[in-house]
Amino acid sequence: MRSPRFFLVQDDKILRLTQVLLDPNVSAERFRAFEDFVSTDVPDFKAWVADFRKRTQTLFPSEVHMVKSVPEFHELLAKADHVFIESFAFGAKEIALATRLKSVHQFGLHTDHIDLQACQHASIPVHTVRRLTNIAVAEHTLMLCLNLARRFSFVNGLIRSSDLKKAGLPYRPYDLSQTANANYGRIPSLTTLHGKTLGLLGFGEIAKEVANLAQAFGMKILCHRRTPLSADEQNQFQVQSVDFKSLLRQSHFLSIHLPLHAATQNLINAKALALMPKGAYLVNTARAAIVEHEALRAALADQHLAGAAFDVHYQEPASEDESLLALPNFISTPHMSGTSRVNNLSDVESMIRPCLMHPNTQSNRHL
Repeated sequence: MRSPRFFLVQDDKILRLTQVLLDPNVSAERFRAFEDFVSTDVPDFKAWVADFRKRTQTLFPSEVHMVKSVPEFHELLAKADHVFIESFAFGAKEIALATRLKSVHQFGLHTDHIDLQACQHASIPVHTVRRLTNIAVAEHTLMLCLNLARRFSFVNGLIRSSDLKKAGLPYRPYDLSQTANANYGRIPSLTTLHGKTLGLLGFGEIAKEVANLAQAFGMKILCHRRTPLSADEQNQFQVQSVDFKSLLRQSHFLSIHLPLHAATQNLINAKALALMPKGAYLVNTARAAIVEHEALRAALADQHLAGAAFDVHYQEPASEDESLLALPNFISTPHMSGTSRVNNLSDVESMIRPCLMHPNTQSNRHL
C-alpha cells in the first residue's frame, strides 16, 4: 500500500479546499463550512467531492498541512511531496530543505517570487494556473463599466409610456417620416466604452485579465502600480504605465485592483477624486475601503463623477442606512464578481490535477 502524499499549502481561504478534497482527516467544521460556501452552485457537495476523489484516486488519501508563516513553511518542507503557494518565496534555500519534493504549484500565473532557474536545475517542475475566479472578476468589472456607460440600472424596464413618465421622461414621438425611432425614451448621458480611457489602479492578475477584455472594446488602457511596467510588459499587455496622478487625470473609467492595507486605505479620497475628469466613472471590485466613503458620496452627489459601481462594500451586508444606495448614479452588487462557486472548485482542481503527473516515489532528491 502506498504511503499518503504530503501537501504543504500556504494558508488561503480558497486553497483550504485542497485539505477538504484530499485529506480524510480534515475537520468536520471545515468540510461543513465549504459545503455551505459552495451550496448556491453545488447543492450536493459530498457527491462532488466523492467524484473528485474517484477521478484523482491516486491522490486520495493524502496529508494536507496548511501553513500561515514562512518559518512554519520552512520547518515542514522536508516532508513535502507537493508545495502549493501564492506569495511565499521559493528558491535555492527552499529547494535545499525540500529533499523529497516532486513539484511546486503557484496559485495563479505570477511567478516573480519563484526562482524558476533554480527549480529547473533541481528538476522540480513548477505549475501555474490561470484562475477562473480572476476571469470572472474581470468580466464583472467590464459588466459594471457597460452598466455605467449605458445607465442600465436606470433604463431597465423603461419600455412603456407609463414607465417613462414615472421616470421623468414623458414620451414624445419622433417624426418617423424623417428619423429613426432609436432611443424613443430620450435617455440622456449615454456613452460607449470604445475610444475611452480605462485606468487600472494596480496591475496584478485580475487587472491583466481586465486589460485583455477591454482591448476588445477598443479602449485605451493605462495602469499604475508601485513598480512601473517595463517597456516589454507594456507591449505585452498593450497598456501604458503612468504615475498615480496621471492615471486619475486621464481615466474616463477608473477600475481599482489593489489589496487593502494601511497604504491603500482611503487612497482614493476627495483630493484624488477631484483630479479625475468631470463625468468620469469609478469601478471597484477590490475592497471598498480603498475609496473614502464620504468623498465618494460627495463626488457622486454633485455629479463630479457621473457614476460609480461597487461589488464590494464598507460593511457586508451593507448597513441599512447606507447613504450611497440613495444615489441614482451608484450601482452595487453583493460581492459576487468571482462567482460561480464552480470557479473556486475548478481553480483548486487545476492546482491538484498536475500532481498526478508526478509518481509518488519515496527516493529522496540529491542535489
